[in-house]
Amino acid sequence: MRTLAQMLILAFVALLTACGPSGNRPDQPVSSLRNAGEPAVAPDPRLAGQWQAVLTTSVDPRPLDLTIDLSARDPVVTLTSPNQGGAVIAFEQVRLDGSRIGFATGLGALRFEGALDGDNTIAGEVFQGGFTSPLTWTRAEPY
Repeated sequence: MRTLAQMLILAFVALLTACGPSGNRPDQPVSSLRNAGEPAVAPDPRLAGQWQAVLTTSVDPRPLDLTIDLSARDPVVTLTSPNQGGAVIAFEQVRLDGSRIGFATGLGALRFEGALDGDNTIAGEVFQGGFTSPLTWTRAEPY
């Protein structure tokens, strides 16, 4: 009975992985940010603030909120998923390099890499579940 339960859990995890965003498989590990370990330029101050995007998945669209706080010595990047109970996603890697931004969770679950495109857009790619797709963040209206 225990083996059957373990097999069902593994099948469920495989199903979740297959339901990732549409796109192509990345050519490198999902959890490694590009240029990690190389010296970075100070973050562009225009990155600071509240950003919104909608991640398209094979199951349903997922609105996402991104906060980039550059006020402290170390920048803080926080991702919230309002449709998933306001879940806050923690990142093991964050890289702000001039106008470029990258962040990743552990074990390759989620990675985003992009750059400012003007003052109110961050364009890039999200890597999730072994797939990659475009993702564009727009600056949220001030409260």
